[in-house]
Amino acid sequence: MTHSCAVRPSWTIRLLAAALLLGGLRDPRLAALGEAAVFALVWLERPPLGPAGPWLPWLGWAFLSALLSPQPLAALPFLARWSAVLAFASVAAVWGKRERENWLKTVLAATVVLAAAALWTGAPLGFRAGMTGLIPPYYNYTTFAVAAGAAAGAVWALHPATTRPGLRLAGLGVAVLGAACLVLAHARGATLGLIFAAIVWAARRWGAKAGLAALFAAGLAAGAFQARLVPDSWRAAVLRHGGRYKEGRLGIWRRATEMADGKKWLGEGPGNFGAAFRLHPVEAFGGAARWGLDTDYAHSEALQAAAETGWAGLALWLIGLGASLCVLLGRARDEPAREAAAIALAAMAVHLAVDNMLQLPGLAFLFFSAAAVAGAGSCVGPRWPRAVVAAGALLALGAWIPRALADGDPARAAALFPRQSHAREDLAYRAMAAGRLAESDAHWAQAERLAPYDAVYPWRRAQIAAAQGRWDAVESLSARAAVLEPGFLNDRVLRAEALDRLGRSAQAREELGAVLRASSERGEVPASPGYEKAVWDFDRGEYDRVSVLVGR
Repeated sequence: MTHSCAVRPSWTIRLLAAALLLGGLRDPRLAALGEAAVFALVWLERPPLGPAGPWLPWLGWAFLSALLSPQPLAALPFLARWSAVLAFASVAAVWGKRERENWLKTVLAATVVLAAAALWTGAPLGFRAGMTGLIPPYYNYTTFAVAAGAAAGAVWALHPATTRPGLRLAGLGVAVLGAACLVLAHARGATLGLIFAAIVWAARRWGAKAGLAALFAAGLAAGAFQARLVPDSWRAAVLRHGGRYKEGRLGIWRRATEMADGKKWLGEGPGNFGAAFRLHPVEAFGGAARWGLDTDYAHSEALQAAAETGWAGLALWLIGLGASLCVLLGRARDEPAREAAAIALAAMAVHLAVDNMLQLPGLAFLFFSAAAVAGAGSCVGPRWPRAVVAAGALLALGAWIPRALADGDPARAAALFPRQSHAREDLAYRAMAAGRLAESDAHWAQAERLAPYDAVYPWRRAQIAAAQGRWDAVESLSARAAVLEPGFLNDRVLRAEALDRLGRSAQAREELGAVLRASSERGEVPASPGYEKAVWDFDRGEYDRVSVLVGR
C-alpha cells in the first residue's frame, strides 16, 4: 500500500546538527532526549521501515541476547540507541532533493565547527590526542565525523552538477580543513577511511579501472612509507601515534574473538563487553602496569557485535551492514548530495572496522543518515508500527535510569550490575574505612572473582590480613599480587614483612633488595589515576620501616 510522505525534515536535520555539536549525545540524559525526539517524529509521520528493515533481525537477536545475559540492564542504553538510530535512518530515507541538500550543508557546516574545535583544544597540547574538540574524551570521535565531512566536501566540489563556483570553493575548503585536521591528529583510522573514500569515488565516477588505479597508487604510497622512501617528517605526520600501549588494539581484537568463540550463539550480551574483558584482559606493554589496559569496547564495531551477540549475531549484523553499504556498488549519482553522502559513508565504514564509533548516538545518526541519503528510498513499504514506536520512546527515556541509580550507591550498583567488580571495590573501601575488616575482605574477594587479573584486590586483602596478624595469608595474597604485577613494589614490601614475621628473614632481605633495585631502575612512565597509580606508586617510608624490621 502506498502512502504519501509528509515528513517534516527540518526536525531531524537540526537534531543531527545538535547531536554532533553536543558531544555526540554522549551524556545519557541528552541521548535519552534526542532518541525520544526521533521516536516522536516517527510517531507523527510514520515513515516506511526502509533502510531499517535489514537491521531488524539483528536488533531482535540483540534483544534476546540481552534478556538471557547475566546483566540485562546493562543492555538498555545499547538497545535504545540502536532502535532510535534505525528509526532516524527511516526518516532520512524519504527526504526529498532539497532536504538532502540541506543535510549535506549541515554536515559540512558541522565539520567546520568540529574541526575548528579540535584544532583549538589540540593546539596547546601539541595536537594529536589532545584534539578532543566538542566530542570528548577521545580525538577519534571527532575525526570520524571530520573524515565524513571532508569526503563529502571534496565530492561536492568536484561533482559535475555543482556549477556554482562558491559552492565548489566551500566544499574544497571543508575537504582541505578536514584532511589537515586528520594529519595533525595522526588519525590512522580516519585517514584510511578518507583514502578508501577516494578509491570508491574514482571507481564510481570513472569506472572500475580508475578505482583500481587509485588503489594501486594508494598501495605504492603505503609501500613508500613502509620502505622509508619519504621524509621522516611525512611518516611521523601520517603513521606515528602517541598511544601508550603497544599493539593493545590487536590484543583486544583477539580477546573479542575469544568471547565470541566462548558463546557462539548469543555472546556476552549487549553492554557486557567490559565485564567479560575484565575476566580475561589483555596484557599491556609500555604502560605503568602489566594489566592496566581496561576497555568496554572491542575497538571494532563488527567484533563488538560478535563478542556481545555471538557469531550468529555477527552474521545478522553483517547482513544489515551489507544492506546499508550496497549503495556503494553503483555508479556515481547525478545528484551531488546523494553522491557526497555515499562517499562520506565509505569513509566512515572503514573507521568502523577499527573503532567503536556507533556507541555515540550523534555519530550513529551521521552514519545511518548518510546511508539513507545515498540510497534515497521511497514511501512504499511497511510502516513503523505505532506500538513499536511507543515502546522505543519509553526505552529511550528510561534506558539511562539504572546507571544513574547505581552511581554513588555501590550496594545498588552491585545488585543492578552483578558482574561489575568496581561496585564491590567501592563497598570494600567503605567497609575498610569503617573498620569492618571481615566484611571488607569478603567484598575484595568478590571483586577478585570478577576481575582476577587486578593485583590491587589481593594486595588489599593482604593488608587486611596483616592488620589481623594472619601472616600466612599476607604472604600468600601478596605473592599472588606480585605474580600479576612484578612492578607492584608496595605489595612486595608487604610480602617482605610477612616473610620476616614467618621466620624467613633471608627471603625477606632478598625481596627488599629486589625492590630497591627495581625502584632505582624505573623510568619515567606516566601512571593514570586508579589501578596504574596504585601499582606504580612506591612508599619509600614504608620500605624503610620494613628494612629496619628485617635488619637489612
